[in-house]
Amino acid sequence: MTGSNSGVPENGAAADRDLPADRAFACADCGRRWYYDRRRCPDCDRSAADAASVRLETGAVVATTTVETTPPDVRAPNHLALVRFDEVRLIAQAAAADLSPGDRVRFDGSHRLRDGPDRTDPRLVAAEES
Repeated sequence: MTGSNSGVPENGAAADRDLPADRAFACADCGRRWYYDRRRCPDCDRSAADAASVRLETGAVVATTTVETTPPDVRAPNHLALVRFDEVRLIAQAAAADLSPGDRVRFDGSHRLRDGPDRTDPRLVAAEES
C-alpha cells in the first residue's frame, strides 16, 4: 500500500505528508525538522519513518504571490506565502492577500483548498503582536 500523497510505502519507508498543514516532521535522532516528504533525515540519514510530528508555531514570511488562474475546484484568487519556521521552509495558503515579506504568521482556522469533501487545513494569518 502507498501513502496518499507521496506514493511511498506506508510500511515505514518514508514519512508521509498526511499531516495537518501546521505540522512538520522531526528526526528522532538529531532533531532536524522538515516539512515535505523524504525517505531519510537530511542530516543524520535516519529513516523518516521514525520521525515525530511537531507543531509549527510562528514563522516569518519570505515572499508572497497570488494565483488568479486556478483549477476549476480551487478558490481564486489563491493567496500563497513562502514562510520560514526556523529551519523549516514551506509554501502554504494565506487567509488573505495582506501578508508581506517580514510579517510574522501562524496557522489558524479550518479551510478547504478544493470544493468538495476533502480534508481541511489551517491557513496562514498574521500573528498577534505580544
